[in-house]
Amino acid sequence: MAETSFSLSGTSSVKEQTHNIDHASDLLPFANKSRQDGRFNDIIIRIGEKNIPANKMVLSCYSKYFDTMFNTEMEEKYKDVVELQAVDAESVEKLVDFMYTGKININTNNVCDLLAVSDFLQMLSVKKLCIEYLLTTITQQNCLTIQALADRFTIPKLTEKFNNYVVEKYQQVISDDHFKKLSKDDVIKLLQLTHDKVSSDLVYTAVMNWVKFDLASNESYLSELFKFVDISKVSPKMLEDVISVEPLIRKLDDWGIYHTTPAVRLHNDLPVRRSSASAVVIDDILYHLAGDLNTDGKETATNIVHRMKLKEKVLKWEKVASMNVERYVFGAAVINDQLYSLGGHDGQQVISSVERYDPSSDEWKDVASMQTPRRWFAAVVLNNAIYAIGGYDGKQTLKSVEKYNVDDDTWVYVENMNIERSSHAACVAQNKIYVVGGLDSGKKIVKSIECYDDQTDKW
Repeated sequence: MAETSFSLSGTSSVKEQTHNIDHASDLLPFANKSRQDGRFNDIIIRIGEKNIPANKMVLSCYSKYFDTMFNTEMEEKYKDVVELQAVDAESVEKLVDFMYTGKININTNNVCDLLAVSDFLQMLSVKKLCIEYLLTTITQQNCLTIQALADRFTIPKLTEKFNNYVVEKYQQVISDDHFKKLSKDDVIKLLQLTHDKVSSDLVYTAVMNWVKFDLASNESYLSELFKFVDISKVSPKMLEDVISVEPLIRKLDDWGIYHTTPAVRLHNDLPVRRSSASAVVIDDILYHLAGDLNTDGKETATNIVHRMKLKEKVLKWEKVASMNVERYVFGAAVINDQLYSLGGHDGQQVISSVERYDPSSDEWKDVASMQTPRRWFAAVVLNNAIYAIGGYDGKQTLKSVEKYNVDDDTWVYVENMNIERSSHAACVAQNKIYVVGGLDSGKKIVKSIECYDDQTDKW
């Protein structure tokens, strides 16, 4: 062909035009047609018996996995066939089709495999599409699968979506068979994630739903799972009506530990509320005695008594014999496993009567009365004797102290305190009685402390 000798360079003006032609719109259809008829295919992706023809340049363009394979000194760079292991062949084929067409259909049947394979092939655009699809299709039936995907492929958006969904729909999720069929490890993961975000009642329900679904296989894990139940936050009704009477729970070796914690005892409300009562413990049995019912805002004495056996696996209050006398703001003491109730107010006046309760016979018997009526006083036991200390007799604050001798059923006065006291505290330590604070005869709060030695009868 002859050389061209024409030129416009000598013209007086220069006119320049730039044109952008959309070659890309033609490139993919041409590449796809060429793949179908076999032109330019230089690699076969083999998955089991499935062969997928393709072009290395196209694969490298859309997949960082293939880009690394074909553009570094990996042995596959020089091969005509690349074998992939442990991936879904149909999903790989769909992703190769996507490379050549820009189109992909994502649905509930293929999204999990497409997510896994796009993650493996490092096709971030398809992985993003799968994530967006999952974010819009979470249900109680698939949320646990979605959580597993989020965990496996480290997808924060999916994790956040699952966390919010499962807390909001916890009751439905733990009632679904998908939850009940989870492995023990997956149940633990779910409980770890949610136990502090939903009610303890629901956590307990989740544990029992899973255990009972396949009791033969799951019962051995109950103790491990039950630790996720914050027993101190379980509702009183659930604790009393459900958990405490559940045979599987009562069989747990550590149920006694759960059920004797202070937090659990708080759930065992008294059958009858009252104030200004007394409480003592005899042989690991807690007794709650009499008190003020405060009926319609008025002081109302009662003689009812309840007890709770603290060693029982199921803690509950039960009524025992009532005292002979109604009383509140009274004293109580225990000697030789016998319970003594002293003085107080019967709703009409300050009283001096004393009665003794025998737990073995569930009976109250009157014993010798104190020499002085007392309320708001302190009662302690020292060297097998009961001391009634100070208080108020209905007219004045007292500093007198009297001692009850169990052997001969008598009360005798001992040395007075140094000052009058009512509403004070008293205890025994190092074989001495200590009296702390209270109100003096002028109803002023005092901060002084006195100590009594029964050997010298001195304060």
